[in-house]
Amino acid sequence: MKLIRSVYSSLSILAILGCSGPARLGENTPRTDLKSPATATDGPTATPSSTSSSMTVAPLPASKRPPSRTYDVRQTVELREIPPGAKKVKMWICLPDDAPYQRLLDITVKSAPEGWRMVREPERGNRFLYVEMNDPRSDTLSVTVDFTVRREAVSFRLDPAKAGTITKAHRSFFAEDLRTDVPLMEVTGEIREIADGVCGSETNVVLQARKLFDHVADYADHYSKDPTKPTCGRGAAGDCFVQKGGCCTDLHSLFIALARARGIPTRLPIGLRLQAKNEGKDVDPGYRCWVEYFVPGYGWVPTDIVAGDSGGQAERDFYSCGLDERRLRYSEGRNFGFASVPNGQRVNTMIIGHAEIDGRFVPVLPGPDGKPSPLSRRLKFVERPVPVPEDPGLASMR
Repeated sequence: MKLIRSVYSSLSILAILGCSGPARLGENTPRTDLKSPATATDGPTATPSSTSSSMTVAPLPASKRPPSRTYDVRQTVELREIPPGAKKVKMWICLPDDAPYQRLLDITVKSAPEGWRMVREPERGNRFLYVEMNDPRSDTLSVTVDFTVRREAVSFRLDPAKAGTITKAHRSFFAEDLRTDVPLMEVTGEIREIADGVCGSETNVVLQARKLFDHVADYADHYSKDPTKPTCGRGAAGDCFVQKGGCCTDLHSLFIALARARGIPTRLPIGLRLQAKNEGKDVDPGYRCWVEYFVPGYGWVPTDIVAGDSGGQAERDFYSCGLDERRLRYSEGRNFGFASVPNGQRVNTMIIGHAEIDGRFVPVLPGPDGKPSPLSRRLKFVERPVPVPEDPGLASMR
């Protein structure tokens, strides 16, 4: 049976399973005073702490970094090169929603073709803005949405001694997050052998996850660290293994496959970073995915291998079990199935969205010749200078 992914139902289940949430940054939360990968000159880097059995790092003074930020964002998604004579155009556009450590405070559709509507895909409950146009009169379709989002940084204090074991109940409830046959994240014999070699006889979920995090960070490089690595891959565990790097989805797909080989539930959120250098500018923000792995007694723990491998030990310690607040979460998962997609075809990832022209998929990544995709996104954001009052709903989601 396929499960609808609802934040609220997931939190209820975690409460039933006895999972505790993370501490909020700025409230005596252990975390290293990091340089953000997006703002590498913002503040000093603290002395790295060793990876001890308690897996804690130095506390972050509340004055050094805000525990949350509120952003006003304008997003424009454009589909170009609609051919003359096209009969039907469909487009699903990614939008942020309420999620762990994220609250959607407002949203307005500024411009869109008549008849647009909000839809949820049936398998995970991700929400998209859907547009359908018959006999388009222009070669371009554009949708602009304004929204306000509050985002919190998060850091878990993981104590291996307090982590539970993965039980039959966990394996049943998180069956989708343990699948070993998901395209591009398959658990092959080779992947299983690597995972077993990295983890050995270790059975503790916290320690296994950290071993796998360090292994991927040591073995593979993101293209921002090594420009020789592919910049726009399929997001495949096998590709990352062969190429020893790639895009963020390549690295995180490899981590997911390795973790699932060890029986650790994992899932893939996708969104984007709001880099300080881009504030007030109209830019292509790219995208960023990360991973959440499930630790009994703690719940879903976020990790970003690309950010963790961008600096020294301090970055690794933090991003192995935490995230900064300069990002937005749009969706979770991959291999999407939309009811109206022809012939039961699946959509690999929802980075910007998905578009079809007369039933044919529009590629979202550049072509082999480097030609840009006809589907693009522009984003402009500003950070609100005055903090929004504490939201009880957001507090309940921690």
